[in-house]
Amino acid sequence: MLEVDVDPTLMEPLRPHLDRYRHDPEFNVQCPSWNSDIEWISPNSLAMFRVYRQVFDALDPARAVRPLLDLKHAPRLYSGFLVRRSHYIAPNFHEDWFDTQHQAFTLITPLQMGDKPAALIYKKTDGSIGRYAYRTGKAILFGDKFVHSTAPGSSDPPLVLLSFTFGTDRMRYWSAIARTGANQGNLVWRPDGSFLCHDIDD
Repeated sequence: MLEVDVDPTLMEPLRPHLDRYRHDPEFNVQCPSWNSDIEWISPNSLAMFRVYRQVFDALDPARAVRPLLDLKHAPRLYSGFLVRRSHYIAPNFHEDWFDTQHQAFTLITPLQMGDKPAALIYKKTDGSIGRYAYRTGKAILFGDKFVHSTAPGSSDPPLVLLSFTFGTDRMRYWSAIARTGANQGNLVWRPDGSFLCHDIDD
C-alpha cells in the first residue's frame, strides 16, 4: 500500500457527472450487494472513457509504481469509475488483484468528502485491522493480495471516491488481471489497447 499526492483540481472535469449519471447512457452504474447504497459509476462510451483517461494521465498515479511494471510502451488505464455511497453498514473484505506479479494496481482518492471522516480498512500481515483515512489531495495505491473494505459509516452529502485500475500494457498478464479488471464496468481497456465491451463481447 502506498500513499501519493494528487492535485484535486485535475479531477474537476468528473464532478459534473454526479448530476447526470443516473439518466445518461454514457454512464454504466453497478450496485453491488454490500450492505450499502454504494454505486460504481463508469464510462459507457469511448468519448466518456477519454475524459477519464485525460484525468488519469494528468494525475499520473503510475509514476509511483512504474519501476514494478513490465512495460512495452506505457502504463495502461484499464478502467476509471466513481464510487458513491451515503451509508455502509458492515465490512466487505476482498482483494482486487490475485497473483498479477505486481502488474495491476488500484488507485482511490476522494472527489467529494461527506460530513464525517471516511476511511478504508485493511488486514495487516499480522492479522490485525489497519485504517486508512481518506484525505483531499492524497490517494492510496495497492496491488496484489491487499485485503480491504470500505469502513462502515454514513455521510451527507455522500462520499464520492475516484478509482482507477491500471498496470502493464503486456497481454501476457491479462488472464490474471482480468479476474478483476475485466469486470469493473461495461467498458474496459485491455493491455493491448483493444476495448472489452460487455454489451458486445461476453
